[in-house]
Amino acid sequence: MPSICVIPFSPFERHHLLLCELEDTMFIVDCGWPTEIYGDKQPVANSKTQTAKSLFANPRDALSSINWSRVDFILVSNYEQMTLLPYITEYTEFTGPIYATEPTKAYGKCVLEEGLWVTDSGLQRSSSYTGSASVASTSTLAGDRPSEEGQTTHTMPYTQQDIIAAMEKINDVRLNEIVAPVPFVQVYARSSGYCIGGANWTVAYKGHRTAFISTSAFATCLHPQEWDGSVLSEAQAIVFCDAVDPAESEDSEINTVPQNVQISQRINQLCSTAISTLKQRSRVLLIGEPYGVTQDILQVIAENAMSMNLPLPQFIFISPVAEHTVQYGNIMGEWLCAAKQAMLYLPEYPFVDKDLRQKGHLHFVRSLSELAIRSIPQGIWFVIASPRDTATINHFIRQWQQDAKQCGGADMVAGTGASKFSVLLYDDDVARAQSIVNRISATNEVTYVPVSQRLTHHAIEQCLAGATRAQHVLVPSHIYSRLPPSISNNLDFKLLEYSYLQATEIDLDTDRHLPLNIQKEMTQQLKRTGKQHAVVSGQLLLAAGEIRLERIDDSSTADSSSQDAETKAKSKPDTQVAEAVRPSIRMAANLDNYDLSAWTPERLASELGDIGLNAAAVDDTTDASSNKKKLVRITIPSGTATIRMHGGWTVDCTSVNTQWVVLDSLRQVLKAG
Repeated sequence: MPSICVIPFSPFERHHLLLCELEDTMFIVDCGWPTEIYGDKQPVANSKTQTAKSLFANPRDALSSINWSRVDFILVSNYEQMTLLPYITEYTEFTGPIYATEPTKAYGKCVLEEGLWVTDSGLQRSSSYTGSASVASTSTLAGDRPSEEGQTTHTMPYTQQDIIAAMEKINDVRLNEIVAPVPFVQVYARSSGYCIGGANWTVAYKGHRTAFISTSAFATCLHPQEWDGSVLSEAQAIVFCDAVDPAESEDSEINTVPQNVQISQRINQLCSTAISTLKQRSRVLLIGEPYGVTQDILQVIAENAMSMNLPLPQFIFISPVAEHTVQYGNIMGEWLCAAKQAMLYLPEYPFVDKDLRQKGHLHFVRSLSELAIRSIPQGIWFVIASPRDTATINHFIRQWQQDAKQCGGADMVAGTGASKFSVLLYDDDVARAQSIVNRISATNEVTYVPVSQRLTHHAIEQCLAGATRAQHVLVPSHIYSRLPPSISNNLDFKLLEYSYLQATEIDLDTDRHLPLNIQKEMTQQLKRTGKQHAVVSGQLLLAAGEIRLERIDDSSTADSSSQDAETKAKSKPDTQVAEAVRPSIRMAANLDNYDLSAWTPERLASELGDIGLNAAAVDDTTDASSNKKKLVRITIPSGTATIRMHGGWTVDCTSVNTQWVVLDSLRQVLKAG
């Protein structure tokens, strides 16, 4: 029986790095690590020998315990979980493939470059961003430095060239595309609903599926492609990575109001404040990343301003990567939600930024030093700055406060012109947001409305109700402690917790959550006698992917049923499926939807071998004729199986577990063929 072992190497809730061992295969799920830590925010698991600061400052100590030469591949879920990827690819012995969606690769490069600019390039000193130019290399992960009160910024352990080299090693995958990084292992991604290109990975090993639920969202009112729940319904083992901490939200509505309603209300609240400020011809500073929810907020504000016939402000992004990240929304239309995708077939763009730029109301500035030499048209300024860009935030607040002091008396009385400005903040990282609010609120009012997309622990409970085949569910300790104790009693699976640097191993059992096929059997046997209702005695048997009712009847009925079945089997062409010949293990393959006539034993053995099964075409020793027919013999750890293709397809297996694996693989091959 195969097993999987999971070890988390990141002690932080929002960032994941899981080392997984599946038999002889070792792989990594996500490479996340924070680039800054705020206030007294502690990791989710404290070590007796390491403080929170040392854990944050030097993750290399934890990563050095991994034998990177044995790691077979890496899966990246979204662009927020790539912080350590360049370090792993360029400074360890890892040489395997890396898999991520195309948007994750594109956005991830921008996020890494911006993080590098914030730290090593000295963002707090307002230095300019040089694009592809090399920055000072740091050979270790130790090197944190205080940047603002209550904030520690982490020195990045790689250079710009390392980022470029790491991106070149990523293999782009599409959602639902199956790839085989090593023999017997297949991986594919389902949409997580969190961001453009965000994915949840499923790892399939000899018929056993393990799903890794990274940062995800159920909301459908934002622009990313919607959540795909099939990642849960088809997995026997599920590993959750993170969830919103209810302690970080003072508003209880996070658990009572539907997420779509909650997000829409909060975005509208931010936009209402911005529109009120713009009506007074005053300026707005929006603190948010140049991607994600910022694009939805920008869309709503611009559309409202145009519908109300307000003068359009000059939207100015202060970021070295914003020009790329904002444009990706229109370029990668197939990764957007259904409503945005529908706009691809209209003479409109999914996002308003294209229209704003054509009108001369959207500007991208790499840094404050570049802003000083840029000529921005006159008008009301609407500035967007990253929450990590403390230099830009402080600059505009100081400058606008000085303007307010110097404005005329008429402006002061009317509350217009340069006498007033608004600061908007929506960051759902409450620790970071609180640090910003504390720094600004002493001199200026801040409108802070957190827009949280991530799953809550209540949402996880709802998820688990749809995990119909799950036998084991792993959740981090910080999530496990918030789930009600009764959840394990209500659902038919084992709920386990895993902790930082602690190995958690589970057995991948035979899938017992199978469809029940009773009515079909009774109908086939009773319709011949003209009966509409009858009492049927029998036994339920687990057989190759479903549960069947084997009817127990008197000898005459049994003989009649046997004759009918034999006559029916002879009348079926090769494109139909026959019952297995072993009475102890009756195969219900249900292959009627597939064209079997074009298949030969040699081709079937080759196709099964390509997906990791040990299959071969051999002579049928039970055939007494001189011209022996070929059959396909499959050998797996749980037993053997024989597929006879002449005279109607029959499948004979030595164990129930073998049946499930063989039938699942057989259907997969026939569907692809």
